[in-house]
Amino acid sequence: MKMNNSVKIAIFFAGVMLVQFLIAGLSLLLMQKLGLNQLEPVVINSFLSLFNLIYWLNAFVISFLFYRSYLYQQGEDARDSDQEIATENDNEQQEQLEQMVQERTLELHIALQELEEVNRELAEKTTLDELTGLFNRRCYDQKILAEHRRSRRNLTPLSLIVIDIDHFKNVNDTYGHIAGDTCIVWIADKIKQCLGRSSDIGCRYGGEEFCIILPETDAKGAIALAEQLRALIFAEKVHFEEKIIPLTISCGVSTYEQQKNILPEQIFAAADKALYVAKDSGRNQVQHLQLIEIPQHEENLI
Repeated sequence: MKMNNSVKIAIFFAGVMLVQFLIAGLSLLLMQKLGLNQLEPVVINSFLSLFNLIYWLNAFVISFLFYRSYLYQQGEDARDSDQEIATENDNEQQEQLEQMVQERTLELHIALQELEEVNRELAEKTTLDELTGLFNRRCYDQKILAEHRRSRRNLTPLSLIVIDIDHFKNVNDTYGHIAGDTCIVWIADKIKQCLGRSSDIGCRYGGEEFCIILPETDAKGAIALAEQLRALIFAEKVHFEEKIIPLTISCGVSTYEQQKNILPEQIFAAADKALYVAKDSGRNQVQHLQLIEIPQHEENLI
């Protein structure tokens, strides 16, 4: 095991002092034994010189020890200073590392927010109709399937309204396609106004045709909502470039109430057939078609 400087200095000092005590002790013992009066002046002078030498030797040793202690303390101070500098450097590096981690964490958080925003926009583009803001045809297919399954599971009614703008081709031919788009957006806004529950789903099925999915709604409630929408549109007019465009709609309603072998396709087909009955009966009206249970594998709807 390696000795440190303090131990070495202590051993050295103890050795020097031991030698001095031995010399002084032997000298005094010899002087006492021989007697001070019997000693020659030369011998006495020799003893005095020896004691003087020991005195100066002590002074030198003490000075040396103080000097070594000073150097040792300087070395300790230098090591402490180096340690402080190293600690400060470590702390600075740690702070820099923590700052870098915080910056990277912030960048990652921002990137995740941007990715979430992109995903949300992408989801909206894949589920919403760009012109009207209603759900699109793809979303309708998903929603009607999910609501049909929930209706079967919970034994609740499920109604569907199919809506078509009357004489829409004449609107495009008379006022232009931009006016036609304006009318479609206007109809979509009226549909949104009539949807009183968050569970009600308005969709643009295609062109001038719309659908409203009404979970937990029987035929009476669906017919009432369709009639409310029809009356609202009939009572108001579309304003386009200082022109007034009158619009009406026809609606077909069907309601699923756990009839056997009825799938979403049959629900839509029944509402669509009711829509054509409304158009053939003079338009601007609501018609309802009752779904009837059909045998397994039979393709007829009613």
